[in-house]
Amino acid sequence: MNVDFLPDLPAWLWAALPVAALALGSAFAYVAPDARVARVRAAIGATLGLTLATFAALFGRLDGPTMHFHAWSPLSFGLDHLSAPLAPFVVAIGLAVVLGTPNRFAGGSVAAADGATDPRAGRGHYFARLLANVALSLALLAARTPLTLAIFWILSGAPMLAELRGRRGFRIFLVQHLASSTLVLVGVVVAKLAALESLAAPLLVLGIMVREGIFPFHAWVPRFFVRAPLGSALVFVQPQIGAYVLARWVVADPLGGSASWLLDVLGVVTMLYGAALALGQRSARRALGYLAVSQSALVLLGLADGGLLGATGALLVIVAVGLAQTGFGLAISATEARRGPLRLDVESGGFSSTPALAGATLMLGLASIGLPGTLAFVAEDLVFHATLEARPWVGVVMVLATAINGIAILRIAFRLFGGRTRRTGEGDLTRRERFVLGLVGAVLVTLGLVPQPVLAPTMEAFEHLVVPTHTSASTH
Repeated sequence: MNVDFLPDLPAWLWAALPVAALALGSAFAYVAPDARVARVRAAIGATLGLTLATFAALFGRLDGPTMHFHAWSPLSFGLDHLSAPLAPFVVAIGLAVVLGTPNRFAGGSVAAADGATDPRAGRGHYFARLLANVALSLALLAARTPLTLAIFWILSGAPMLAELRGRRGFRIFLVQHLASSTLVLVGVVVAKLAALESLAAPLLVLGIMVREGIFPFHAWVPRFFVRAPLGSALVFVQPQIGAYVLARWVVADPLGGSASWLLDVLGVVTMLYGAALALGQRSARRALGYLAVSQSALVLLGLADGGLLGATGALLVIVAVGLAQTGFGLAISATEARRGPLRLDVESGGFSSTPALAGATLMLGLASIGLPGTLAFVAEDLVFHATLEARPWVGVVMVLATAINGIAILRIAFRLFGGRTRRTGEGDLTRRERFVLGLVGAVLVTLGLVPQPVLAPTMEAFEHLVVPTHTSASTH
């Protein structure tokens, strides 16, 4: 969409402007004298980045998608019909985390996820690294050639490695990031070599599986949620950049029957396995990590057959589940800031003193697994109908796993806030927390009731990507 009052900027500049705004916000937050000032500077940078990303998605010069897995081109940068709808979503997650992170985890004497004292926290480095992570994720979305994408894939882990330096989660994240980056980079390189071209797609898919936490490469995700600052974990995991790469490369070059079947099996196993383990955890953070693993498999199920309905649902799952689980994670973080590490093997009580926090935790948790009336319900319904039509057994297992996830979320909410009434002196949600969690919930409900603003551009993106491919395939 083009309008007369906006300049006709090149595609790369539309993408570079929000990235630059986020990078500037990160730089100003890094030199802030304390965490409070850093939060304000980071929020301004994220708000400007969200505004520019929205303008780029609505009014920027879009074409393509043009990048295919077998292509070898020089560096190229810019949003297109597939990446543009995701750009505001990625920045919105960063803004929500910046605003919603409790003060205890953003500054002062206690900021580390494991409760250790971190002298870096009081200087605002946490918010600076959050925005740097968002900026690199957005740059990765805007990569238009395989080589560009591989470079930003590698760079995207740098802010998290800096955040985890000296903490228990550093090693497991380093191993994951080195493994996924190596697989993606080697896959990009061998795609140019005729003798090894057949190895490129498997290497790429393996790299995506490692980053997305797909079985059997899932173990790092729950440990990461336990050992990293929860806000940092949400910003890195919830945009599901690996799923976006899968949609862009693998769907552009349709999967064969055996590859589609393999995605189905891995998606079903991951979804069931993650749901079952989430149900039995004693740590709220670890349960949240397994829920993230389980829900990430929905994208694989939607993309498995390469059809328009499933692919549209998969892209909506990235947006809807990402927003809902970010809100759910922030609600858990707010509870943790008031109580310390959260256990699920005992009933903690507290509903009478924190009813708004309890309600937000339950509502956002259920919204992440498809609560009717929310955007995730629309997304999962599209994936369900796509799988039920082509592979009925996958649709049945998807319903079962979703039910188990629902029980796991109810268990988290009831264990954290149910049981005997206890007067612990906890305060309910602050005005800032009410604003953030309320806004996330309102967006999910509004788009769930009126999904056309996100559904139409998503379908248009995959019409550019999927339909021409299938047409050409039918003519051979």
